[in-house]
Amino acid sequence: MKMPQLPAYLQGLFDKYKYILLVLLAGLVLLLWPQSENQPQKPEKTAAVMEETAALEDRICAILRQIDGVGETSVLLTVESGEETVYAYDRTESRSQQGDSASHNQQRELVTLSDSGGQSPVSLRQQAPVYRGAVVVCQGGDSAAVRLAVTQVIQSLTGLSADRIVISKMKQ
Repeated sequence: MKMPQLPAYLQGLFDKYKYILLVLLAGLVLLLWPQSENQPQKPEKTAAVMEETAALEDRICAILRQIDGVGETSVLLTVESGEETVYAYDRTESRSQQGDSASHNQQRELVTLSDSGGQSPVSLRQQAPVYRGAVVVCQGGDSAAVRLAVTQVIQSLTGLSADRIVISKMKQ
């Protein structure tokens, strides 16, 4: 049985672009390649971040109410990024040189500990949440002394700069 031949113009295009087609095929294979199972899964933390932020807002309100002249208070914090865990990785590098060509190979592998429930990743540190801004509405918000005290409290508890903190007077 005879194989069908490509028309001459298609054969010419294939000969001209065969290396580009090879690169595209390699990229497609890499896209479809399954990801490694040793990467830690990042669970959905939005509910946990919101819960922690609400708890911090309540604690800030309780502290601000104790300051002379502040009165009733409401606080809103916006979070840029939640608490993050930095995991430990084992990095292996190898270099070899043969004649004029040199090769460099790097591998990263997640460090895990075996426990009763399977394996868990080793965490190096917990990074605190990063806050974007704060709004404070209080009864004494029209007083400069109260606004200064509230700004200092918010700065010390969240790490925000004064330009990211807004303080307003609560309506009667």
